[in-house]
Amino acid sequence: MLILYIETNIIMAVAKGRDLEAEKLLRYPPPSMRIAIPAICYIEAINTYRKDKEYQLKFQAEMDKQINESIRDQTSIHAKSFSRHLQKASIENTLLLNNIQNRFSEIINLLIENAENINFNGSIIKAISEQIFLEKETLLIKNDLMDNLILQCILSHANQHHNKRKVFISGNTKDFGKENVKQILNSAGIEYFGNTKNFLGWLNSQSS
Repeated sequence: MLILYIETNIIMAVAKGRDLEAEKLLRYPPPSMRIAIPAICYIEAINTYRKDKEYQLKFQAEMDKQINESIRDQTSIHAKSFSRHLQKASIENTLLLNNIQNRFSEIINLLIENAENINFNGSIIKAISEQIFLEKETLLIKNDLMDNLILQCILSHANQHHNKRKVFISGNTKDFGKENVKQILNSAGIEYFGNTKNFLGWLNSQSS
């Protein structure tokens, strides 16, 4: 049995159509694979989606404003052409927002049904609190409490399943791809991959 750990980055990559391999893997995982995700990642993903949507809606409002300004120009042929292009872009932007929303909702529901949730417990909170209270913080991932919680959830779960093969995929290489973090993951028996494609290549090599 292989345990596959994922986090917020993978959820958003699938929702935005940036990782087709991950979408296929999460939708049709091999029978020998078990997917696990820190429950807090759902909250982080929802918050990330909300912020992205707010930005897109502001962009939509600015386009609508520019459309109105262009329509008011009764002289310039460029204004009319600009208005037509913006109107088309506005429609496409709305359709894109709907697509992302549908994919986001679908991947969340898919994970809720098929993935194991990892809840952080009191010992994780206590450990992170103590690291923050020190004169010099000793958090593994600097300046990112959420990523530290995610990491500690995965490590705690991995320590409870020390006899199983474990893999962690995250495109957030800036934080989880750091050498000190990868060393901690490796010490817990977790192989880290920065993208789904490399993981699938490794997985295929294991079965050949």
